Amino acid sequence: MDSVRIFLFGSPRIEHQGKPVSVERRKALFLVAYLAMAEQRQSREALTSLFWPELDHVHARSALRSTLHSLTRAVPLPWIDTDAVSVALKRDMVWVDVDAFIGLLVQRGAHSHARSTVCAECVKLNQQAIELYQADFLAGYNPSYSGEFDNWQRTQRQWLRWEFMDIQRQMSEYYGGKGEYDLAIRYAQQWLSMDPLDENAHRQLMRLHAANGQRTYALRQFEQCVKILDEELATPPDAETRLLYESIQNQPGAAKFKFNTAEQPAAVSILPPLPPLITGRNKELEEIKRRLGIGSVELRAVTVIQGWPGVGKSTLLAKLAHDPEVAGQFPDGIFWASLGESPDIYGEISAWADALLPGGPGRIQNPDELRAQLTAVLRDRRSLLLLDDVWQIEHVQPFRVGGQHCALVITSRLNDVSIELAPTAGDIYRLPVLSEEAGLDLLGKLAPQMLQKDPRAARELVHDLEGLPLAIHVAGRLLQNEARLGWGLRELLAELRSGAALLNAPAPSDMHAARQAASPTVAALLRRSTDLLDEETRRKFACLGLFVPKPATFDLQAMAVAWGVDDPRPAARLLVNRGLLEPVSGGRFQMHALLVMHARSLLDQMSDGDTRTS
Repeated sequence: MDSVRIFLFGSPRIEHQGKPVSVERRKALFLVAYLAMAEQRQSREALTSLFWPELDHVHARSALRSTLHSLTRAVPLPWIDTDAVSVALKRDMVWVDVDAFIGLLVQRGAHSHARSTVCAECVKLNQQAIELYQADFLAGYNPSYSGEFDNWQRTQRQWLRWEFMDIQRQMSEYYGGKGEYDLAIRYAQQWLSMDPLDENAHRQLMRLHAANGQRTYALRQFEQCVKILDEELATPPDAETRLLYESIQNQPGAAKFKFNTAEQPAAVSILPPLPPLITGRNKELEEIKRRLGIGSVELRAVTVIQGWPGVGKSTLLAKLAHDPEVAGQFPDGIFWASLGESPDIYGEISAWADALLPGGPGRIQNPDELRAQLTAVLRDRRSLLLLDDVWQIEHVQPFRVGGQHCALVITSRLNDVSIELAPTAGDIYRLPVLSEEAGLDLLGKLAPQMLQKDPRAARELVHDLEGLPLAIHVAGRLLQNEARLGWGLRELLAELRSGAALLNAPAPSDMHAARQAASPTVAALLRRSTDLLDEETRRKFACLGLFVPKPATFDLQAMAVAWGVDDPRPAARLLVNRGLLEPVSGGRFQMHALLVMHARSLLDQMSDGDTRTS
């Protein structure tokens, strides 16, 4: 039996051996909630910036220690696992109502029947889930410790609400199909109470009332739908709702309206993890949304996001996938896949098939056959398809399954791949580096002490790193670690500018492929691009490290001298296509500062190799 029980639906509370645990500080409860929802250990640095953003590093760390002490003192068990750098709950000693709720949904989803079908066992699992969901996640509590925590709490609350509403829909349709209309109506009313603007719920109640012989109630439900949509959204009901109303209105008095569950089930999506830290990308996000028809009449069938390695293409795509306006624009689901150099094509397309096809992919082993079935399913639907980190044109073909109302967004670091995948040049969106102010904002979130103590040095560092999110992210964490240890920052700043500390540091977990077991270094991420070059072109790229950054720009003549060739254009063209060089005005080319550091590192390795050989 679990010794500690944590309840997060409704007012957060903790119980030990069936008795409430008195927690003096409300913030302590929210800290427990955050740890309970986390899938891995949380660093003390992240927790202090989340819960005590107004305090300096020393006082924030002290506040965290004090809060953890109050929790461990309240329960005479070692249920919280702490060390010098991180904190986690001991999962074998705690039970969390949200975990139990999700577990029931997982059990239900493992059934062999189609996802749109609800069996008697599904109903039992749903009933257990309903008993757990006493109220919304942390209902009535909006502590506003930080914007980041508010966003996290809002996101958790919303997706749990969606899951709970879908349970109400399933239960209503199940009992409606059995003719138990009173019970079905009760579930539909609970569903509607959680989202009064959901026309699916209004239509469900209209059908159920009509089938139950309550024609007047059914027509009144339509009137309520018209009124609330007009008051809240200034829009009329959609065509499907009006047609249902007319069908009920024209029904002969003695005839019985037949209830059916033909309405499409709630959309299923496959989404990437939401990045923990996003800053300075509102303008770019709005541009991609505009291309998807949000706030404009234009809907581009294909958009290719291209940019430097580490510029944040995957992060922007993940943010797009979780955007509420995007979900509203594509109500039939958002489907994401991450490819990389050597993708598991069948595994990724099977995940889409599992969500979209009745019974999942079944025994279909051929990606082309799966593609044909998915194309048929999506022909008339409005879905968004997202392909991250594309390296080869042919890898995209199995995922071209969208109909005329769907859109496809692709990210790639490779210029030649982007050109081939985009229908027109206007369908390529070059993701820029962060502005200096956005870069400072990101560095300030990661290393607040440095920004407070030496804002000039912070600004110079952002300038030297040329606004690349990957470089700023890694630099910020390194600086914060040095500050946490109480060491000076000057030596590390010098190393960051030279590139040694940056290249050897682990890359942020959300900036590399999820399939990688260990976090690679920044240099390893950059080698993904340069390892694909032939030996001679890789040597020429390394020679470009001799140019001084801030920024490193040069023309064809300079490259010819550095490479010792008469015609540098073939190699320059290849480096541009690989996303390692960027053409700028006046016939010049630019290489990002982080890539200059990488080129110098390669050049040093080549020089060492030549020395050993000789």
